[in-house]
Amino acid sequence: MKTVKFCGIAGSTGLLIGLLLGWHLGRSFTRGRVNLEEMSAPAAYGKLAALQYERADTPHARQALLGFTNFSRSVSKLPSAQQDKALQIDTGRVYLRLAALEELAGNGSLSHQYLLSAQESFRRFGREIPEEELNKQVTKIIASTQTGTPAPLN
Repeated sequence: MKTVKFCGIAGSTGLLIGLLLGWHLGRSFTRGRVNLEEMSAPAAYGKLAALQYERADTPHARQALLGFTNFSRSVSKLPSAQQDKALQIDTGRVYLRLAALEELAGNGSLSHQYLLSAQESFRRFGREIPEEELNKQVTKIIASTQTGTPAPLN
């Protein structure tokens, strides 16, 4: 009788430990998967926006880039994106492209506003880039647009 009682208690304890461990690991796995999805979504959207920017006319290119910046702003509020430095870099680069588009369209004040937004995005990443350096990047983007070759964004 003692053996049956011992086996019952041991089996119940093992089952309880297994359930708790399974629940904890399942929850951790799900949280990790959600974090990964939240971090990979901006990268995919960024690729889509870049393709639209490269192949569209000016109004649609502007719309694609602004769509990415809006998406980036909303995603950056998620807890998993707080440490996502790539998102800040991509957003800064998109703001530089928007500055170049506006400069080409003759909207100097809006171009400067986008340049300052790019600077702020890079600052959140941890890099303090002077406005003059960002102006050089915008000039490179404009030059590459006129020659038809994509500009490297450093």
